[in-house]
Amino acid sequence: MLDRYGRLAERAVLHALGWTPAQPLDLTVVLGSVLVVPATEARSRIGADLYLRLPVGVRRACRLAAGDRVLLVADPIAGRLLLHPPVALDVVLTAHHAAMIEGVTP
Repeated sequence: MLDRYGRLAERAVLHALGWTPAQPLDLTVVLGSVLVVPATEARSRIGADLYLRLPVGVRRACRLAAGDRVLLVADPIAGRLLLHPPVALDVVLTAHHAAMIEGVTP
């Protein structure tokens, strides 16, 4: 869940990725979701408290607000994190559900 400071406290996901405090990260908004990857030079970093902070520009682009839950998908082999906000999940699931219903409706 996103707190009022734009922080995500999901330490298990960060640990699974092997990310530690001060890890520089590149955050890119793609189709309403966020791709997070390690970077050598980046403005975003894992905090000393092991929070992932989403910059306000990223939060606005994804229409994220304090208290929103997000789907985090860790890919430890590729070393990346995918963050899907509710709006992006609605789009994907609406299309998926429509296709399901269409496929089973006579």
